[in-house]
Amino acid sequence: MGYVGTAPGTTTISLADGTTIALADWIDDKLYGSVELVAGQNNQVIAFSNGRSQPIPGGTRIQTRVDTNVPRNGETGLPKDWEMLVFAWGWKLTRAMRANNNNQVVLPDGNGAFSDPVSQRTFFEIDRVTFFEYRYNDKQYTQGTMQEYPQGHGMGLVTTNPAREQVSNGVPSPRDRLALILPVHERENLSYQGILQPEAALVIAQPASDAGANLDHVDAKLYKYGLIKRTVI
Repeated sequence: MGYVGTAPGTTTISLADGTTIALADWIDDKLYGSVELVAGQNNQVIAFSNGRSQPIPGGTRIQTRVDTNVPRNGETGLPKDWEMLVFAWGWKLTRAMRANNNNQVVLPDGNGAFSDPVSQRTFFEIDRVTFFEYRYNDKQYTQGTMQEYPQGHGMGLVTTNPAREQVSNGVPSPRDRLALILPVHERENLSYQGILQPEAALVIAQPASDAGANLDHVDAKLYKYGLIKRTVI
């Protein structure tokens, strides 16, 4: 019996375990998931623990496509026939915000809800006490603090306005992201988790630019970059 091999001219990559992948079946992209942090928090929160249209980890609002692009709980693994070669991770502090007049943290501003870019002080207070680890199939693959996983992108700003402040986790440069020589090869139905564990209660009390109540919540987004294989229909 014969078999269909890789078409001539197809670019292939050989992995450390001897596996060969054909790049025609893969895309170079990212998966991302968000978490919500709150002042006084000292319990862990897990990125990717909920998928799209489910509550944001650490909060109650329903995640949209700007919060995550994973279709299901990461603890159940990648969907059927998906694979990913993860080369890098990046943490982005998306916004500092406060709840609305109904004491609900929501995505849009209004009715008392308000958002600002995260300030340097807020990032410092979170980063200095928060431990991060990434686990795949219940095995730890990388660990550190947020600043050791620069986002590699984000807003840049030059201004003469002394009242404006915003911070990015590293400079907007994808080349400066932490990257692995050997990727983590993730497969369907094997769990993956991005775990944030505050080692002391979080201090989040950022003055709001609208002169209203302080911003005491922060949305943070974990990206993982690499090659992704999805089912082709």
